[in-house]
Amino acid sequence: MKTRRRILNQNAVSAVIGVIIMVAITIAMAAVAYAYFTGMIGESKTETPVISFTPSPTEKIITVASADVDINWIDINITVTTTTNHTYINKLGQVNAGDTINLINDQPLRGKVTVTFTHVPTNSLLGTYTIENV
Repeated sequence: MKTRRRILNQNAVSAVIGVIIMVAITIAMAAVAYAYFTGMIGESKTETPVISFTPSPTEKIITVASADVDINWIDINITVTTTTNHTYINKLGQVNAGDTINLINDQPLRGKVTVTFTHVPTNSLLGTYTIENV
């Protein structure tokens, strides 16, 4: 009897090489997921600016005491409310120390008003101030 040899496919990749490739792909996917979820890639987070205000109840103004650099008024939502109504104050330009919000001239509401400053990109409250008899 003649022994027959099986002819193996010489073009196939060995099982060891296949396992090594699968492990390498898994490690690469884990590295990308880690980088994404830790914030190394993707959208950068906007930080809330530090702005301090000083209210003056006698003069009916609120003054910016200090502010971070490169903050624009367009990013600050200024809401003025009474017990029945609310309105918004729009300011332009950069926020600088010494800027004022004049509650008599800048808005139509009278009486006891509450002024709320919100940073729009981060939806963070910067401050709330109440002034009587505007």
